Amino acid sequence: MPRDALYEESAQPINASKQAKWYMAFHVLFILFAVFTGIHAAICIMVLPSGLSGVKGGALAVSLVLWLAPLVALGLTSFLFFRLRLRFNVSYDYLFVQDEIRITKVFNGRKRKHIITITSDSILQIGYCEGSTFERTYAGLNGAKPKIMTPNRNPAEGKDFIHILHSSTLGKTLYILECKKEMLEYLVSAAGRNKFVRE
Repeated sequence: MPRDALYEESAQPINASKQAKWYMAFHVLFILFAVFTGIHAAICIMVLPSGLSGVKGGALAVSLVLWLAPLVALGLTSFLFFRLRLRFNVSYDYLFVQDEIRITKVFNGRKRKHIITITSDSILQIGYCEGSTFERTYAGLNGAKPKIMTPNRNPAEGKDFIHILHSSTLGKTLYILECKKEMLEYLVSAAGRNKFVRE
């Protein structure tokens, strides 16, 4: 294949519509609790100075706790829903260009976060995730977990789970991708046939 070859595909959630609904539900809850937090904070700013005037000692501490504890609870709940929404409707884009693959994580089809660019000369091994070679490679990482670059537990129709053993200055990392045979062919062609394991 030519060195300037360009190929792109995405690993989308199999249950994308359900994932989108969960994302929206947590997004709405995040907004609601953020509004509640803002309202409570505004009330605290307006009421506390006059309401606590003349209050001292233990009574002051109790009053502050009674006012500020709900504010903290609302803020933490809002943040929790903000974080939880990011677990739903996640997909991954794979872009192969100029002998490297660029992996991007996509949240709700909008926000994008670049994960890693894997160059062909940093690839030690490529293969399917089914087979003894993958198991031995995984076991040889001394407990380090693979980086899973797919939202699915099982591959979508027409796709397979493949692994890429990547080497960097930080050591070896095992990446799991969900892609079509075409992407695998581009990677093998760039890295070299000797890097591809069939079993």
